[in-house]
Amino acid sequence: MMVSKEEIRKVVRGYRMSLSEESAVMKSIAISERLLQMEEYKRADTIYCYIDFRNEVKTKPIIRRALSDGKRVAVPRVEHGMVEFYYFEGYHMLQPGTYGVLEPVGGVLAEDMDALLIMPGVAFDRENHRIGYGGGYYDRYLERPNRHFKIALAYQFQVFQKVPFEVFDIQPDLILTESSVQILQH
Repeated sequence: MMVSKEEIRKVVRGYRMSLSEESAVMKSIAISERLLQMEEYKRADTIYCYIDFRNEVKTKPIIRRALSDGKRVAVPRVEHGMVEFYYFEGYHMLQPGTYGVLEPVGGVLAEDMDALLIMPGVAFDRENHRIGYGGGYYDRYLERPNRHFKIALAYQFQVFQKVPFEVFDIQPDLILTESSVQILQH
């Protein structure tokens, strides 16, 4: 019998919260370095990137590097049950929003059709199925027409053999951890 999404969320939340700050930073650096070497990153003009929260893979180094590489960066804000991305103008533009996650206040709506989208998630499996936080925000956003290349950042303990999924769940093209790169096989 497969474990439920909620049980997996609880287990992963426990693992994540038990990570020391030092361990989270070291693993995040390893993940960031892998990402920054990828052709998908190098080719991208615009990066859509989540703002890390509660010991998720840290994204500040990625955002900082993308900006210094001359890329546009957009970060998410939840509005009316949907996620929208706004061009990042600095951490001063962020305030706690939905669930306490830092979100942009104001700013210019990003409407790129082919950005590199860096997405969070709770758990993933060997076939790139993704368990999010339960709101369906990224699934609804990615149902819209786009050509985004989707990379999920995760610690290795977030990757399971198999996780429950729905047919409408949108899978990342690639899952990047501190010790592996997993590409979706089409």
